[in-house]
Formats: sequence, C-alpha cells, structure tokens
Amino acid sequence: MRGQSDRASPTDDRPPAPEMRLTGITTVIDGSPVLHRLGLAVPAGEITVVMGPSGAGKTTMVRHLVGLLEPDRGTVEVGGRNVWEASPEGLREIRNGMGVLLGGSSLFDSSLFSSLTAYENLDYSLKHHRVPEAERRRRAMARLHELALDDVADERPETMPAHARRRLGLARALVTDSPALILDDIDVCLDAAHSHRILAALANWRERTHGTLLLTTHRIGLARELGDHLAILANGRIITTGSAAELLAGIETNEQFDHRFQVSDFLGPPRMSDIEADDDGASRRGVRITVDPQMLRAAIVGIVVVTLVVMTLAIAHVI
Repeated sequence: MRGQSDRASPTDDRPPAPEMRLTGITTVIDGSPVLHRLGLAVPAGEITVVMGPSGAGKTTMVRHLVGLLEPDRGTVEVGGRNVWEASPEGLREIRNGMGVLLGGSSLFDSSLFSSLTAYENLDYSLKHHRVPEAERRRRAMARLHELALDDVADERPETMPAHARRRLGLARALVTDSPALILDDIDVCLDAAHSHRILAALANWRERTHGTLLLTTHRIGLARELGDHLAILANGRIITTGSAAELLAGIETNEQFDHRFQVSDFLGPPRMSDIEADDDGASRRGVRITVDPQMLRAAIVGIVVVTLVVMTLAIAHVI
C-alpha cells in the first residue's frame, strides 16, 4: 500500500533533523538517585540506540528529553533549544517536532486516546499538525497497513491485545513524519509475527524524513541492526558510546551484556552521598573545581591495583 506518493521528495519543505543533547543530568526520585551527571549527544539525522539493564534510568532520560520530567540538574537541548528553559509556546513547538512512544507498562496507553478508534488516534495527530483531510486519511491508512493494523482500524485501543496497542502507539509516533523520533522500550512491539514490519516501518520513516532517531531497547540484535551509534546506560550514567559492532563484540545474551557493562563497572550505582557532595561543592563561593566522589573512588582503586602489581613484580624479581 506504500507507494511512491508515501515518500518524501527532495523538494519537500521539511524542518531539519535536530541534534539532541543531554548534559550533566542528575535526577533524584523519591529520595533515590536515578541519574547522575549523565551526558549523551544524539547526532542529527542518525540513529542512536541506548541499551541498559532494567531500572537503569532509560525511561527517566526519555521523559527529560520530551519535556515530561524536569531533571534536578543539567541541561536538555533539542535542535539547540533548551527544553526546560523554553516558554510554554516554545515547548509546544519542540514537542510538535517529535514523534514519541513512551515506555513502561503504565505509560504506553497514555500515548493513545481510549475513546478514539485506531484510525481516529492517527487522524487526531495529523489534524493537530494541520495536515489536510485527504492527506490525513492517506497517511493514517498507510501507517496502519504498514504495521498490520488494517483489521483494527475501527476498534478502540482497549479492545486490542497489548502488542497491537503498542504497535498502534508506534504508528501514531510515525504518522506525523516528525524530524525527531523517540521510541522508548520498543521491545514489546517485537513479537515474532511483527518484528520485520517494525523494522521496515522504521526504515521507511528514515527514508521519508532523514530524521533523528533515539531508541531504547534490551535487544542485542536490534541494536546491532539499527544503530548508527550505541550508548550504554548503567548505574545512572552513560558509561560508554561507540559502534554497536565494537561495543557488543562477543556478547550474545543479556547476562553477558550485564556482566560487561554493569557488574564490571566498579564505580557502581549513584549514591545520595555523591549527589550531596555535588551540592556542597556548588554551594561554596569561589570554588571552581569540584571532586567527583565516584571518580575519586575509581582513582583510589586504580592506585591500589597498580601498587599491588608493582609489589608482586618486585617480590618475583627478588625471588
């Protein structure tokens, strides 16, 4: 059903794909640190995959990025605009440039209107973006067909199985062809019967828009297949970035992933003492250099390891 008319032509007047950037993000929720000094740059027009164990803070990071949860510290920028310093009108403009699928079992239904049918949910998004009626119908039906939702076009989300609701949420994120697409925990969509359709839909979106895509997942194969860039979020921060081929070399299971990137991360999860130390450093007048407690612990561990190695070599030489 997707023909030539469903593609973006070189003359389309589309907004440029934005770079997205989070800098120094620290977040405490219910007295527990979730993110600490997190930094991530999402290059314009490319696909960035974020992987990390459950509870690492991926959904919290996404909520900061889309303007739903303000971090305690740090800056969030989309297309060079500070999300949390924008006016209400400016924030609406930033959000209008995003297609978003939120993650978490309690969140995905909030991406849909339960009182509207599948088709009406997509049509509503297009109407909000002032797309003409004839074009709205063409694009809505194209996305429903693309994700095997033709048969439920006239059904409401509450009557659909969970995987169909999730695909409908994805269709709604895709239908506006926004220059930025943010998909949190897409794994629920990827059942055996529909994985190929999901991947094809994302490839089609990229062909139409040349937009910026940020995607979070637990799936190693998906990260390898989709990611121009891979970032690993563990223990409240981005611990490394690079190509999926390099970072995931030799990893085939989630257990191997967790061991390499979480268990072996000797800095460990963020602590309230780390956050409080940041606050103390910031409150001292005239102080321009502060010590990161986590980095200090890492330095001490490194010194101890080097000392033990030197002593071992010295003893062996004497013997």
